[in-house]
Amino acid sequence: MSSVTRAIMPFSCSRVNHGINGAPVLRQRSMYGAWARILGKEYAELVRETEEGRSSVLDQYGATNPAEFFAVATEAFFETPSKLRARHPQLYAELMLYYQQDPASIG
Repeated sequence: MSSVTRAIMPFSCSRVNHGINGAPVLRQRSMYGAWARILGKEYAELVRETEEGRSSVLDQYGATNPAEFFAVATEAFFETPSKLRARHPQLYAELMLYYQQDPASIG
């Protein structure tokens, strides 16, 4: 586990623990609809990929439950942002709104 991952995972888990059903606390109530739709679809896709033994830019541990999915997606967002943006553009966009940054544009 990288030092970045060790820093990100507790943070992302703490954000979810204050939310509902795997969703972190969002800045505006209106953001929950898109968040639920996009992250729900992406979570279901990761579950399918994991069950079928297919690889993903997202760690398979994220298929455990929605809260772990958020933690794994956060890890990918910061550690492999270009890959996440290319493979999961809607998920990347939601995380970009949430974290208010675009790590794929750096470097």
